[in-house]
Parts: sequence; structure tokens; C-alpha cells
Amino acid sequence: MTQRTFEFRPPQWRPPAQLHVRTGALLLGTAAWLALYAWLGLRLLAQSAPRLGWVELALVIACVVAGVWVVMGWRRMIAAWLRRLRPTQWPALSRDELYRLTPSQFEEYVAQRLFARQGYTVENTPDVRDGGVDILVTDGRGRRAVVQCKRYQSTVGESVVRDLYGTMLHHGAAMGYLVTTSTISDAARRWAAGKPLHLIDGQELERLSRAEPARRPD
Repeated sequence: MTQRTFEFRPPQWRPPAQLHVRTGALLLGTAAWLALYAWLGLRLLAQSAPRLGWVELALVIACVVAGVWVVMGWRRMIAAWLRRLRPTQWPALSRDELYRLTPSQFEEYVAQRLFARQGYTVENTPDVRDGGVDILVTDGRGRRAVVQCKRYQSTVGESVVRDLYGTMLHHGAAMGYLVTTSTISDAARRWAAGKPLHLIDGQELERLSRAEPARRPD
């Protein structure tokens, strides 16, 4: 039976022009929020006995809601710009070199070399009580996927893939990735067929690590 080779398909990069538009919209929103805040303060100061009528109360609520939106918006925007400026920390490694990494280093390598280079937002989970999730990745459309990293020398069997699928469903993710330095059994690949699971063995891991990252649109 011929096994289908998984082709890594990175998410679409958000064009820089759109990122600039989002930054401009956030600047305008911030200016509007500050103007609203200042107007409310002047309105209260102009009263001989400041009180919160229904108009003032509505303005206070609007200021709070707008403030939360502005703060969250700037956090996301700064993170987006930092992701575009962050250099790749890991060079492509051979399997022999990967075996010399610690499990945490291997997870960091997979996160940066396979996913961050291709435009995904990556989040490494704590080593303790990670719920079977080593890395959480999000593509350009906001779809989340869970990643399990297995720095194994023995063949990865069906039970590991079953566990990954259960973890993916538990976290409500759209996709599950299994990345290993070893081989993956035929039974595991048959079980994963037709499911939103991508199985990357050691040979495929080396190929993807050496592949050029997706070109960002101008």
C-alpha cells in the first residue's frame, strides 16, 4: 500500500500593507478613546457638583470598554510586529544532532524551525501538566492546532496517534501534529488516515527543516 506523503502547507502570510492598516485603525481607535476620556473628565469638572447621571454613566462604561479594546489591540499588534522581526534561532539539524537535544530543546526546535518560520504563532506549553500538548500553534486565520513532539528512536505506534487525536478533540483544536525523530508505524498511519492529523517522521522532519520558509507577500 502506497503511503501518502504529507506536504507541509503553511498558512497565508498577512501582507505587510494590511498590518499597517490595522496599526492605523488602532491608532485612530486609541485617539478616539483618549478624546472620549478627556471629554468625560471635562464634563464632570464643569459641573458644580459632579455626579454620574445616565449620560455620564454611559460614557464611563464606553470608556472602560474602549480602554480594554485598546489595550488588547496594542498587545496583539506589538506581538505581531515582534513575530515579523524575530530571527530564526535554530539552524537545520540532522537526526543525529536532534537526538543530542533535550526534550525541551527538541520542542523549541520544532516550534521555531517548523512552525514559526512558516508564519504560525507558536506557544510552548509548560513541561509539567501540559495535558499532552507540547506546542500550540495558530495559523493566519486563527485556527489552532496541537503539536506533540516525540524525540524517539523506536517506532511510534498507533496508541500515540490515538492519544494525540483525543488531545486535539479535548482542546477543541482544528488540527493535530505529531513530530518525531523516528519512524511511524503503518498501523498508526492507517488509523490517522481521513482525520485532521499530520504525522511527520524523522525523514520528513529533516526535509521540512531544510525547506525554505514561505515567502512573505510584498
